[in-house]
Amino acid sequence: MTGILVETDVIVEFLTAPPATETLLRRLLSATTCFTTFIQASEVYSACESAADRSAVDRALFGLKILGASSRYSKTIGAVLTSLDSMRGHRTAIVAAMALESSLPVVTDTHYDVFSAVPGLRLYPAAELRRVSNRDELMKMLSDPSSL
Repeated sequence: MTGILVETDVIVEFLTAPPATETLLRRLLSATTCFTTFIQASEVYSACESAADRSAVDRALFGLKILGASSRYSKTIGAVLTSLDSMRGHRTAIVAAMALESSLPVVTDTHYDVFSAVPGLRLYPAAELRRVSNRDELMKMLSDPSSL
């Protein structure tokens, strides 16, 4: 397992949880390398209303590797847009293409249904991962998606 790509909902859960709460993001960071994209980072920063909010987002994103836009994603973005049965949006295509090109499964609840329409994209429902009781079990689940 080379890592996972966390969606905005997983980051927001971390940001809105009471201090010292063991959120899914904290647990994932202890189990594997976590990535997100410039899309999710932009979405989270767009909700900031103050310098304190931006500082909290800075801390949340500090442990994540943020994938930026690259020309290598263009062909895959086009293929994903073509494969979707409707224009569900460029956001879905961009994030899915970045996950596919980086060989990363996506962890989300909010975007699970729309991503499930993308051929070849591996998904983990965040709710299922939250139920895992310890780090070893989480690592096992991440390495064996059939256990979900």
